[in-house]
Amino acid sequence: MKYKNESGRSMVEMLGVLAIVGVLSAGALKGYSDAMFKYKMNQTIDITTRMFQRIEELAQKDLGSEAIIGASNAVEWGLLEKCDLEDGNKCRLPIGSVSVDFYDIPADDCFDGSPAGLGGELYFIFTDAKSCTAFLSAHWEQMLPQDWWNPNGLLLVGGKGTTYLYYPGEDITEMPTMSDFTNACQKACINEECWVQLRYRNYC
Repeated sequence: MKYKNESGRSMVEMLGVLAIVGVLSAGALKGYSDAMFKYKMNQTIDITTRMFQRIEELAQKDLGSEAIIGASNAVEWGLLEKCDLEDGNKCRLPIGSVSVDFYDIPADDCFDGSPAGLGGELYFIFTDAKSCTAFLSAHWEQMLPQDWWNPNGLLLVGGKGTTYLYYPGEDITEMPTMSDFTNACQKACINEECWVQLRYRNYC
């Protein structure tokens, strides 16, 4: 009788193949996760940009001194196409959420003598420093017209720690850098939600 030698895969070889497949899969998942994060953040920035454009349009109109724009009626005022409510007073975004507070302020309501007109604040709430930093990387302090900031506009990051990044009305007049954004978000987003606050010019 003749015996034929047969070759097979050893256990070590099989484990090696599985290890390679695992590494490749992990890399693919990481790439997919990063791509989805970038896509959703771009959506969030686009939505925010449209909100600012609508706010500028509303600033040219007389809303009446009692007009208030909150999260629940942000769609009614045209700031958002839709609002999936989160915690009752925030609109969910592709990444994070936003709280809206805008109204037409009479001149005598401002203790510092600021002119009457539309004023308010936007709070963008995030749960991690990565999202906070990515949102700020749009450089809103440069994208928005200078008129947005005067006289009382500001940009800050709040949470565990609060950092004023841009407040033209005070002595902070230099444009923040990406390093400033990163440091502010890392300080604020420690084991809890943090937010980016953008205050429109006449809020007081």
